[in-house]
Amino acid sequence: MAQPHPFFLVLMLQLLCTMSLHAASVYSHTTLRAHQEYLKLRIAAGQQLTKQDLKQNAVNAAALLVANYGDFLTLCVQQDATAYEALLQNQENRLSQIEALKENSAWKRYAQAEVRMQIGVSKILFGNKLSAAWDIRQAYLQYTSLAKQHPDFIPNKKTLGVLQVLIGSVPDNYRWFLNIIGMKGSINSGLANLRSAATKENPFQDEAKVIYALTLQVVDQQNEKQALRILENAVSQHPDNLLYRFAVVHALKKAKQSEQALKYYRSRPISSQYLLFPYLQHMAADLYLYRGDFDESVAQNTAFLKQHKGKHYVKAAHFKLHLAYYLSNHHPQALWHYNKVSEVGSQEIEEDKYAAKYVLKQEKAHKPLLLARLKSDGGYYREALAAIKTLDTTQVSLPVKAEYTYRSARIYHGLQDATQAIKLYKNTIAVCAGTDLYFAPHAALQLGYLYKEQQQEALAKVYFNKAISYKDYEYKNSIDAKAKLALATLQP
Repeated sequence: MAQPHPFFLVLMLQLLCTMSLHAASVYSHTTLRAHQEYLKLRIAAGQQLTKQDLKQNAVNAAALLVANYGDFLTLCVQQDATAYEALLQNQENRLSQIEALKENSAWKRYAQAEVRMQIGVSKILFGNKLSAAWDIRQAYLQYTSLAKQHPDFIPNKKTLGVLQVLIGSVPDNYRWFLNIIGMKGSINSGLANLRSAATKENPFQDEAKVIYALTLQVVDQQNEKQALRILENAVSQHPDNLLYRFAVVHALKKAKQSEQALKYYRSRPISSQYLLFPYLQHMAADLYLYRGDFDESVAQNTAFLKQHKGKHYVKAAHFKLHLAYYLSNHHPQALWHYNKVSEVGSQEIEEDKYAAKYVLKQEKAHKPLLLARLKSDGGYYREALAAIKTLDTTQVSLPVKAEYTYRSARIYHGLQDATQAIKLYKNTIAVCAGTDLYFAPHAALQLGYLYKEQQQEALAKVYFNKAISYKDYEYKNSIDAKAKLALATLQP
């Protein structure tokens, strides 16, 4: 399955957890205010409000659900292992309190599923995968049961829609297990549920639109502009919401719109009222690296490493520091961070895996190729083209030739020269034949996107399936999931 960024998943689930709280006839004004503070990542303010609410009514399912946000978001954003046991226990206690309520309303059952899902996500982030799988399965069964009994219950449509998309994108080699434990997903059904909630007028339509936009960008690149427009509107309407700000920076970075992403990053709300969010600085470090502002990239990743309490993205941060120092000719510092990659962090996410493998293979960087890649990743395609043209390819190794061909294809793709891009993607596949280089499956995926855009669906299917067919290479889970998502949007 694709590995969406942990905070991207957190945002989607957190928004889903808050949809029902706008029903003023069921939830107090204090609960609503608390919900808004948690979404902004102003955790202390939210906790104060929920404390007041629960003091007045300790058996309020809505207040208990909202009270869970503080612990859940703190774990997910800061990933502090020393706080894990206590904050997880707080969530388990709230779930028990909700389950003990005598009522059997849709709202109570929804709160049960949401808190259980939050518990499952918390466990995943700290490596407790087996227990997390049980919690997520239980939550999924509660969502599906609620959907059958209350098909018009809008909050459940949003939650179930996201789960259907995520489960539907699981690679085939894992699907048998999901089927055994009763978890079935459909990308199209999930999108339909999300679209319904985002387009039908309801008190919480804005949040539904944000969730739909984030999902749409992952599922269908052709609708990326629509997704970005929705997210930018959300930030415009809620400028003090740090979680929405993260979402738009993440989406713009993914869309290779670095300058726009930096604009939103620089104007983010900053004060001691907000939960410390180090990963934002790690994202910014990438954006500055793409731009060629190496000193600022170093400053941002250095700040990230000082503030981040988790194990994810630590290898990646040292690797990016190595690149920034290398490209700015500070070789002793570059070597120090290069060596740190193998000493710190974990290898559970793809950025960290790539960094670890790069060091393990003792790859030698080629500056023109490296600069071309970074400029292309940032959307600076003209600069990328100028950089890659300086590489002498007459006496290079096969991996370098393969990357040169693939990067050239991506650059022309970004420059909207489809003819040249298609030619170079096909050349990449040919050059990589018989190797485990990841450029070939990436090229196949991009060919699928190009042919899909040209409405040549038969050829698009050929290349999406070809991308899935490759075995044992970096980024396989992500490529497989993206290809599956794209295939699901094509006509049968």
